[in-house]
Amino acid sequence: MDPDRCSSIRMEINKRTYLVLLSLVASWCGGIVLAPALHWVFPAGSDFLYAVYAPICHQIDARSMHIVGEKLGVCERCSSIYFGFLISLIAYPFLRRISSPSLPTRHWVALAVVPMIVDVILTYAGIHSSTLATRVITGALFGAIMPFYMLPPLLEGIAQLRVQYLAQGGLFYVRKTE
Repeated sequence: MDPDRCSSIRMEINKRTYLVLLSLVASWCGGIVLAPALHWVFPAGSDFLYAVYAPICHQIDARSMHIVGEKLGVCERCSSIYFGFLISLIAYPFLRRISSPSLPTRHWVALAVVPMIVDVILTYAGIHSSTLATRVITGALFGAIMPFYMLPPLLEGIAQLRVQYLAQGGLFYVRKTE
């Protein structure tokens, strides 16, 4: 396959993959808010959403934000991580090219995750009590940095698979294992 065609296909795949990922993350965040909103009109739907989020979050009432007296689908820190991720994902194409495979240096991850870890450790040690502000700030900081580390390898991997698929005439060759 000629390099220009391959590059054009990769760009289109990257755009589509980005939009699919953005839709999935927006749906995930929408479910977090929808869980309490459904409580009054469709309790079974609300219960289902809380059950979906239960394996990934403790959902402690005292550590959760509330809408009309009902807690969100996940706690304050998890909500901040997910919504920080979503906002950063929306901003991503304005901050760097989607097709850029480069990752920021690792120290940015450390700068984003260390405050959250310190907040948790100090709370469990009884030295400091985690507050709404510390949970929201540390969660949002971590969530906001993650698309810059997750999106480039995801896009690159999917583009490679798709280009390989197209280069083989649209067919994957599967070997039988014995």
